Amino acid sequence: MESTMIEPKSTPWKKEEFQYTSHYCEENIYMMCKTMAERHQDNVNHCTVVFISNPNKAIPIWKQKNASESDGPVVWDYHVILYYHDYKNRNFYIYDMDTELPFPCDATQYVIEAFHPELQLNEFFQRYFRMVPGLVYLKEFASDRSHMLKGDGEYIKPPPDYPAIISSTSHDTMNLPDYIDMTQNKISPEKYGIVVDEEQFFATIFSQSAASNRRGTSLYD
Repeated sequence: MESTMIEPKSTPWKKEEFQYTSHYCEENIYMMCKTMAERHQDNVNHCTVVFISNPNKAIPIWKQKNASESDGPVVWDYHVILYYHDYKNRNFYIYDMDTELPFPCDATQYVIEAFHPELQLNEFFQRYFRMVPGLVYLKEFASDRSHMLKGDGEYIKPPPDYPAIISSTSHDTMNLPDYIDMTQNKISPEKYGIVVDEEQFFATIFSQSAASNRRGTSLYD
């Protein structure tokens, strides 16, 4: 049977187009990239996977569904979101399956409401961001889900119903800790991307969103 190439998507994706498993954000974003790539390879070229963590494994994010208070943050050990940047169609979105903000959310709005850049956080809670090109993530990421196992071998939270993800290039079965580790900025950037601090990440989002009105050049496209 011949396959028909579908045109790249120029309108926002809907949440129901993606598979979701609670507490497996790294896999949710992997499956999101996979779905986009299966639709058309060019879609994933607009994607940057963003791991958020810090050495203390304590990063506050507001507007999360799991928040105990509506106006308070969830303090995650790490979280993963997708930054979608399409200069041609002037689309700059954050895709976060765990947010109460719109899905997808305008990238600038997401940064303002989820990260509150106007706040001076205690150093203990300051966030770092590992930015990985979507296509690289699809090829390199691996997780055997061992980080979700309790001492008795039971899962802390039920795992996804599909097989564990294995790297298609290195055949690694578990490299999630390397993506979460924000102290390693120079280990194989072609595999793990780069780590930036809050100021650099916020500046990237704000500047690229503003540049969309000028049809400027993008670091990623």
